[in-house]
Amino acid sequence: MKQAADLCDSLRPVFEYEIGRGNCVERVDRPAGTKCPLAVVFAMPLDIDGFMRTHELPHGVRTWANRDQHYPLEDGYTCEKTNHAIAGPAAVKSNGPGSEVSPRIEQ
Repeated sequence: MKQAADLCDSLRPVFEYEIGRGNCVERVDRPAGTKCPLAVVFAMPLDIDGFMRTHELPHGVRTWANRDQHYPLEDGYTCEKTNHAIAGPAAVKSNGPGSEVSPRIEQ
């Protein structure tokens, strides 16, 4: 967990799950906007459905999805206590302009 040693305890199980399935950290943003002091951004789409099948969502953690095309299309988790976040790109079909967001990729 070198890339995000200061990630809050609530999001560590998510981080470990993603690393364990072969996802890698693309970058760590400090801060990631005015309300998020730390965001760990993964290179591949997150497997939120897979995590939820095998783990209980930690207390105070919620999932989110951004589909505003003015910003990167992402899915992720946030800790409501620390405002730390874990994000990954949304799975997008490559059909040119106006592409639709596809369901999350499961591995």
